[in-house]
Amino acid sequence: MALVSNAQWHGLKYSHECITFRGGGKEVSFDREEHFRLHDAMTEIGAGGGRSRTRRPRAKDEPVRQRAGADARTRQARGTLRRQQILDAAVDLFAEKGYRGSGLAALADRVGMTATGLLYYFGTKRRLLQEVVAERDRADAIDTSEGLTLRSLRDLGRHNVETATLVRLYVVLTAESFDPGDPLHDFFVDRYETARDLVRSILAAERDARRVRRDVDIDQIAHEVIGVLMGLEIQWLTDPERVDLASRVQYYVDRLTKELAPR
Repeated sequence: MALVSNAQWHGLKYSHECITFRGGGKEVSFDREEHFRLHDAMTEIGAGGGRSRTRRPRAKDEPVRQRAGADARTRQARGTLRRQQILDAAVDLFAEKGYRGSGLAALADRVGMTATGLLYYFGTKRRLLQEVVAERDRADAIDTSEGLTLRSLRDLGRHNVETATLVRLYVVLTAESFDPGDPLHDFFVDRYETARDLVRSILAAERDARRVRRDVDIDQIAHEVIGVLMGLEIQWLTDPERVDLASRVQYYVDRLTKELAPR
């Protein structure tokens, strides 16, 4: 579709869902989100006959931020709500189909808007993935303010059953992130090292409190704990009728606590 100047159009009509331009016997309608995204894209072009604006050179080590049309606008309540609706739907879709198996069109259908409208809020599908991961971590943050013990891990199974969609999301996305070039590869490498660090700190505190023997290889046990928990999650997601995740995790943690205790 050719772009025309504002002088060629008149009779703008606004509705909740679209903006219509009428003039010269023609009529063009835009989805509201699509309209504002187009507007933001056009403002990237200078007023002087299509000349691009001069941009600040990016520093060598400065990360590239994937921009979205909504980044340049003051976010209002309606836009914030819409953005959250998209994130919630994306969490469900990525948990079901994975990132690779999910198209923007399918996600757009779930929230009743166009794929272009989605890009207005997130810029690219890859940035949407990053925002979904951030939303998952926000919704499932662990409170460590009171300190954790080995017995604290007993409740992880029950917690994961209560947040099944979020657990499935990370299991599916992890399976898509084995190769170094995958979008979330480095994220999950860091995440599992952080998880092992958390278990190491718990074991070290238990050892200082004389509830864990001095000869225990804390690093080895940290790898074991994360491996067992992930393995139980996969078995439960695959066969939830026959794998009781809550009770299996409790049994494992109780047995481990006894094995590590001073004799």
